[in-house]
Order: sequence, then C-alpha cells, then structure tokens
Amino acid sequence: MSNITNQTGNGSNLLSNGIAQSIIVYGVISGLTILTNISLLGLIISERKLHTTSNWIMASMFFTGIIFGLFYLLPRWTLYYQWLYKDPIACTVLPLTGIGLIINLNLHLTLVSLDRYLCVMFPIRYKIRKTCLIVMLSVVAVWLLSILSAYLPLVTILIPLPDRCAELTSSNPLHQAYLILIFSVLFFFPLLVLIVTYTQILFIVNNHQRNKIMHQRGSTPISLIKRNIRAIKCMAIMIGIFILFWLPYIVSLFMFFFPGLVTSTAQESVRNLQYLAFSYPAINPLVYAYVTASLRREIGNRLRATSTLLDNIIFS
Repeated sequence: MSNITNQTGNGSNLLSNGIAQSIIVYGVISGLTILTNISLLGLIISERKLHTTSNWIMASMFFTGIIFGLFYLLPRWTLYYQWLYKDPIACTVLPLTGIGLIINLNLHLTLVSLDRYLCVMFPIRYKIRKTCLIVMLSVVAVWLLSILSAYLPLVTILIPLPDRCAELTSSNPLHQAYLILIFSVLFFFPLLVLIVTYTQILFIVNNHQRNKIMHQRGSTPISLIKRNIRAIKCMAIMIGIFILFWLPYIVSLFMFFFPGLVTSTAQESVRNLQYLAFSYPAINPLVYAYVTASLRREIGNRLRATSTLLDNIIFS
C-alpha cells in the first residue's frame, strides 16, 4: 500500500512539473510572439514611407501573430490548466482557433512571396492601382478561408456538446481526413509556394543582371556577386527557418495516425517539438525585418536615432 502511494505521489509530482514547465514555456513564447509582432506592426503603421502594398500584407500577417499570442497561446496553453479544462465550449473552440490562426499566418507567407514574385515579374503592372485592390481582396480571402477551414468542423464532423469537450481525434476517419488536409495546407502548400516563388525570383534577377553585363561587355562586378549571395542567403534563411520550426512537428504529428507508433516517448517528443513550432510566429517578424530592405533600413535608422538621443542625454 505504501509503494502504491509513493508511486501515485511520484506520478502526480511528474505531472505537476510537466504542467508547470508547459505554463512557463508557453508564457515566454506568448510574450515574445506579442512583442515581436506588435513592434513590427507598429513600425509599419507609424512610418509613412513603409505604407506599401507588400508591407501592408506583412502588417496583416503581424496582426495575425498578435492574435495568435493573445487569443490562442495564452488561453489555450498558458492558462489552460487553471480554468480552460472546466469550460467545455472553450476547450472545443480554442484548438480550432489555433488551427485557423496558423493557417492564416502561413497563407500570409504565401501571399508575401507571391507579391514579391509578381513585383519582379511584372514591375510596371504591379504599380497600378488595380494591383492594390487585388492584394486587399487576397488578404480578405486569406482571413475568410482560414476562419472557414478552422470552424467548419463545428457544423459538420465535430458537433459541440454542452457538458463536455469535443476534440478532433486521429482515430476517427472523418477527423483524420480533415487533419491530413489541414496539415497539407498548414505546411506543405506554403513550403511549395515559398520554394517555387523565391527560386524563380532569384533566377529572374540573376538572368537580368547577367544580360545587363553582357550588353555592357564587362566582367561580373563584385557588387553583383555580393547582391546575388545576399539574395540566396535571404531565401535560404526564410525557407530554412520555416522548415526547421515546422517540419519536425508535422512529421511527429503524423505518427498519431498510426496507433502502434504512439508511445510515451513519442508524446513527450511531440510536446517538445510543439514548443519549437509554436515559436515560429514569434521569430517570423524578426526574419522579415532582416530580409526586407525597407524594414531593415528603418529599424537601423531608429536604433541610431535612439542611440544618439541617449548619448545626448547622458553627456549633456
């Protein structure tokens, strides 16, 4: 009897430690997600010269990141063990909200890459007013599509119950089909668009510069080589970080479609990989701040201005 009590106590302690760790980790991730996204969104809104079509798409993406931190990460993972499990409606709706916001974020990634592709391919047409209208409609479509795809199960395959939580399970064939489709939209479709568009952009820019040099009958300047290296580096950073943060988590989730592969170790791995995947919305603004020249330049200007102001205050 004493052994059973000790084992139960140890199990409870491990569970409590796991819950405490989850609350702390997701609290940090939530705070960073809100901070980085609100900083970049505020920068775009406050600086008039950043009011371009491309930047407004990114502004919408950063707004999604803020909502993801405030209305999904905080209530679903940081506060979950304090009150959420007692509320069957919140327990049912919040996981779907997370799915919708992640789809929304990753579809914004495809919009940004397509926008840059069109800017390079059709520079003259891109600047006309009609393009701005198309971009606005595309952003609205992304929001509507993500909301529809996330909450559609509530009226089809996942009927809410008044007294208990209704969850998607990989053992249900209809739920499994929905989850596979969602994972494809969530990861594989954005990845394909990122690879195709940025590879094409790199190819077009490189060909354009090479033809320009051939017309001038000169050797390849060092500046061109540096520019191409920078373009390749930016492309590798964007695609590489997306794969690094999402691929391990998506692959691990597919294990749950095969019950024989589900072990306690696998569940622990999925939990740790989810920390990494759900950190992507916090890192995403920093990536775009680095690879987007206008944002990088404006951040540099503001940092220098702040540094000068502090120096004047200190030494005045």
